[in-house]
Amino acid sequence: MQSSITIKSALLAIAAVAVLCGRGPAWGRERLEQTLTSPGGAGTLGRVRLQMRSDSDGRLVLVARGLAPDQTYEVIANSVKVGTLRASGGGTGAVRFRTRPRGRDLMLGFDPRGALITLRAADGTDVLLGTLPTGSGRSPDKVACCLPDDGGQECEDRTADQCAAAGGVVAAAASCLPNPCDGAPPVSTEVLCCTPDDSGPECEDRTPAQCAARGGTVISGTRCAPDSCQAVPPADPQIQCCVPDDRGAECEDRTAAQCAAQGGVDMGPGTCSPDPCTGATPAGTPRADDHGGRGRGGHGGGEAGDDNGNGSKTYYGAVAAALRATTRSTPTPTARVDDRGRGGAGDPSGDDRGGRGRGTDDRGGHR
Repeated sequence: MQSSITIKSALLAIAAVAVLCGRGPAWGRERLEQTLTSPGGAGTLGRVRLQMRSDSDGRLVLVARGLAPDQTYEVIANSVKVGTLRASGGGTGAVRFRTRPRGRDLMLGFDPRGALITLRAADGTDVLLGTLPTGSGRSPDKVACCLPDDGGQECEDRTADQCAAAGGVVAAAASCLPNPCDGAPPVSTEVLCCTPDDSGPECEDRTPAQCAARGGTVISGTRCAPDSCQAVPPADPQIQCCVPDDRGAECEDRTAAQCAAQGGVDMGPGTCSPDPCTGATPAGTPRADDHGGRGRGGHGGGEAGDDNGNGSKTYYGAVAAALRATTRSTPTPTARVDDRGRGGAGDPSGDDRGGRGRGTDDRGGHR
């Protein structure tokens, strides 16, 4: 009898650990991280993390500290406002995007790989900047391939030849985020589409597939407003920035700090017409392995270090309590935090739960 109880207790303990970790092999396909830094050298710190379950299913988490208390900030991907982040009274905040939103999640309707992520204050000041690495899933020779699936059309990153051999159809969109295929599983939230326009992104009512086909960005929302897609104008003047892309360099309107964060070449004031980037040599994108932190072999958010030391309390742990207060006190779509690990941690992605963890995923406690 005693042996049976012991075995049962052990199984329950294993199940509890699995729930707390919030991660299974399904989320291990690709994981990218990037530290966000303050252009002005202030004490504001941030981190963004992307995890992919499949080519068309992912989640993106942004966490920040050192913000002005009780203020709302715009989250900008390249030049499109994709959401907002509300800082707590302690100056911390977080927001989570998913391709299949639930609860307070926002719609992940853009491919963040290689994108410039900006956190901008209401006065136009860019408080955090960083470019997420491209990762291994976005090679220039791959296309968005629509393949028949039991739950509707599934999108996968394949070469054109591989897509044809599998009986698929190449989509007009450049990426599987969001799913551009007709008949894709519907999302559970109302969305809007931010389409490119010479005067800035324009809001339209379109399905995710229609939006992706037009090269747009899908955002959470119920009705288009003048500021649905367009961010507050930056406080610093914009310049001509030659940003590296698959074809060499593309001209974008950026501030000097944004241009540097994307590894671009500052071509000075002016417009991108005519294109000043012919012959420009971009400085290169940021290094793709930015997993720093002091946990041994760690992947996240600890104090800056060389990935070899014994970690002190993780950055995510430092903001967890304040983030809980934020989600309770404000109706703004700010992601929840689960900080059940002893080390006091947890970003909204549900897999950074430890302080002094020696494992690779910051789950807390000595293993």
